[in-house]
Amino acid sequence: MLKKTKKYLIPALAVFAVLTIVDMVIHNVLMKDLYLANSNLFRPMAEIKKHCCCFMLANLIFSVAFCYIYSKGHEKKDSIVQGIRFAAWMILLITVPFTIVSYTIYPHPKNLELTWLLAYSVEMLLAGITVAMVFPKIK
Repeated sequence: MLKKTKKYLIPALAVFAVLTIVDMVIHNVLMKDLYLANSNLFRPMAEIKKHCCCFMLANLIFSVAFCYIYSKGHEKKDSIVQGIRFAAWMILLITVPFTIVSYTIYPHPKNLELTWLLAYSVEMLLAGITVAMVFPKIK
């Protein structure tokens, strides 16, 4: 039981760490001005900060699911290309459709949605590379 838990937990924690760090850079640094320019479309910052544990919970759930799905289809070789390929499929499965639906429903400007699409695609690729690097090393 411990061996099986370790097999999923360590890669999930690595992906969680990557997502958390990349999210901070994306949202607090790279997109800060874009968010300020469109602040009327979001909750006030104080309210967002009050709910920041929801971001962590979402990243944790995503990390566990992402690594579990990866584990079911990965080949037994160490390959970053495999992680990139997996991430590309996840981008097509999750990121692209979500961005299209979000743009259709919410009054976000196109440049905000396109920036999210690009940022989350890069983040997904980094998650794929991370799981591909960590997963084969777990015995």
